[in-house]
Parts: sequence; structure tokens; C-alpha cells
Amino acid sequence: MSFGRTSFFVLVATLLFSVPSAASAASDNCPPSRRSTSPGTVTDPQLTEISGIVSGRRNAHTWWVHNDSGDTARVFALGAKGNVRRVYSLDGASATDWEDLAIGPGPRKGVNYLYMADIGDNAAARPEVVIYRVAEPKVTNGSRPLTLGKVAAFHLLYPDGPRDAEALLVDTVTRDVFIIGKRYQGGTVHIFRMPPKLKSGSTSTLVDVGTITLPKGIPNAITGGDIAPNGGGILLRTYGTVRLFTRGKKQSVPSALTGVSCVVDSPIESQGEAIGFDRNGKGFVTVGEGANREINHVSLR
Repeated sequence: MSFGRTSFFVLVATLLFSVPSAASAASDNCPPSRRSTSPGTVTDPQLTEISGIVSGRRNAHTWWVHNDSGDTARVFALGAKGNVRRVYSLDGASATDWEDLAIGPGPRKGVNYLYMADIGDNAAARPEVVIYRVAEPKVTNGSRPLTLGKVAAFHLLYPDGPRDAEALLVDTVTRDVFIIGKRYQGGTVHIFRMPPKLKSGSTSTLVDVGTITLPKGIPNAITGGDIAPNGGGILLRTYGTVRLFTRGKKQSVPSALTGVSCVVDSPIESQGEAIGFDRNGKGFVTVGEGANREINHVSLR
């Protein structure tokens, strides 16, 4: 079943998760039976530091990914088996430290947009961070890179000064865009919302809309996240866990992130940062950084 807007306790009583042979321990709130499958392996030598992954909406059987810091401003459309279908550069964009991407609604009704988060800041020293937005293109297979135009760039300041972050969420219901802070030792981090209806090229201050508290201890830094296509579930991953939050019909994202969560069994991956729901919300995928990494799929039944 996909994530409906039911209570958390009904959800965990009915969902069955599948796990890999090597997995992190699940919390007591999670169903005990899970199994993971690997639909494919990313073998392209251009992709050795995947930091974000989302399922295509306009493009079935497609995963959008990008590299961590050190790459140019580009995204990769992967086929279901992990093969590169096409590489797309973003016109006018730059890449300081891209850490996550999301997919969701935007200014044009019925159009899905890719959101790229240039928000990494290990030293907490960047004067601003940037979120890029571009309409999801119709992917055609080919080895020649293409360029995406009409890229919106939103320059953002934190209200209390620079900080590190790696997780980007786009609310599929309200269109709100959120950045979640990162602390290597876990504990409490802040949730920031991007002001709505910004103009491309503008510089704005993020709004502090709440906090989320995870158990303290390394590795419990939040490294990525995603919201289900219907808005009813939120995934956050750390280097060691994947945590599932459910969300009521009229509940905001910050409110849902303060509620009861479930640590689901997930693959153990080297430098694991990328996570995304699949296209129908019936599961999610993860992939670690490094060469020849498997895409791991976890079913949610």
C-alpha cells in the first residue's frame, strides 16, 4: 500500500517491510518482516558520489541523481537498472556543494519540478546557500549531454548565521520547501522553510519553523530526505538509519516531524546519503557514495 493519511499506529500494524541480508536494526515500532531488492547498479564512472536521488514523475522507470561537491551543475537521468539515460546541465547554475534534490509542484499547475539543494557547508561559513528549480524534462536516451533552460535560482540566508545542512524536502501538498539542519552527533536540529513565491535571482532569509530531535550519537546526522508523492509520509536518513514519519491530512511538515517515528530496516551503505520514495509511494530507494554502487529498493506493503 502507498502512504495514506491514516494514523501511525494503524500504519505500522499493517505495513510489511522487506530488508536486505545486511541491515540496520529497526525500532520496536516497526513491523518485523522486510526484504530489500536491488534493481540495478550505477556503473557510470561519472557517478561516484551520489548525494541525492528521486523518482521521475514525468518519466516512468527513471531516477534523478546528482553528485556531491566537486562536480558541475548537472543532474543524471538513470534507467531502472542504474544505467545513465541522459545527462543534463543546468543553464546559469553553479555547484559549490550539492547535497540533495527533490521533486514536486511549482509555479505551473500540473508540472513537476526538480529542486537541487546547493546547501552543503561543513565549515558553517557560507554567506548564502542556493536552491535551484527547473521543470522536469521529458527524458530521451542519448550520450550527448543536454542543457536545461529556465532555471530559477533562490539565494537564501539562515536567520541565525551559516550552518551545515544536507536534507531538502518539497511538500507535494502545500508546495513549501524545507531545509533540515545537520549535526554529526545527532540531537536537535532546526527546520527552515523557504519563503513562498520568490523571484528567481532574489536573496531571502529562511524562516525557522521548528526543530526535530534525533537520539544523540554518531552516525546520526541527517543526510537526506523525501516526502511521499501523496504527502502522507516523510523519510529522513542518517548515515546509520532510515526514519519514517507519517503525516495527518491537515498536518504540516514541521508538525509531522515532531511526531512518533519508526526506524525501518535499511541497507548498510558506505557514506549513505541519498534516499527517495518510488513513483507510487509503495517503497523507497537508497544508494551510497562510491563507484559501482547498488540502488537498493525497500518495499512498503
